[in-house]
Amino acid sequence: MKPGDVVVDLGSGSGVLAFFAIEAGARKVYAIERGHMADVIAMLAKRFDIEVLHEHSKNVEFPERANVLVTETLGAFALQEQILSSVIDARSRLVTPDATIIPHRIVLSAVPIELPREHRQHVGWWSEPHYGIDFSDLRMFAANQMFTKDITPANFLAPPAEIIDIDLKTIHDTTVIGNASFQITREGTLHGFGGWFTATLAEDITVSNQHESHWKQQYLPIERPLRVEPGMTITLELQSDDGKAWRWRGRDFDQTTWLASPPCFRGAD
Repeated sequence: MKPGDVVVDLGSGSGVLAFFAIEAGARKVYAIERGHMADVIAMLAKRFDIEVLHEHSKNVEFPERANVLVTETLGAFALQEQILSSVIDARSRLVTPDATIIPHRIVLSAVPIELPREHRQHVGWWSEPHYGIDFSDLRMFAANQMFTKDITPANFLAPPAEIIDIDLKTIHDTTVIGNASFQITREGTLHGFGGWFTATLAEDITVSNQHESHWKQQYLPIERPLRVEPGMTITLELQSDDGKAWRWRGRDFDQTTWLASPPCFRGAD
């Protein structure tokens, strides 16, 4: 970014990136925030040339196209806040064709993990009767949810691998898919996969939640834990539709957030 740029801050939150842009010399900043934090930005932005739009970015228009787009709409596994569809739409309507995109690259990484306490808490609990009630029919729904957890190398059963690589400057489809193979390095029980992102902001400048961070990491459980031994190969296929739906599958498991809750039968014949 350089002095005189026009900047759009997509999903501005508290507006801190918009203020940083003004500090860096931006001529104009459009801060888009659909939540009520937009009112906070408006209170703080009175002395600056920041135009606050309390709306979803897909519903706004500018009198000019910005030449910088910055966004921190990142969840624990990067895509949960629909960063893909928002950036694709903004590229087509709100910024110039050669605009700087920050971040411009997102890489999702995964690793097979042993997480016994968390698996018992979120999945295994439903297998046992509680309070005199059999909850076992609900285990499937629990096993197809994604959880935000602290995952450390002590939980790893193999070295991590990059599985999906996204170029936000060129991507045109919100469905992303990737594959990875993992060579198990120790004996243990596979309870699912850990995941995190690495976002490239500029050359040699990245931000990641691989290690301790406020994002924590993503836990993708499998319904039935698997015993593993050194030398075994575990494969993972990961698919996401704009972060709204996920699927993770391998030879012995197939999970999807489409099965994270029961179907609604209201009105059914």
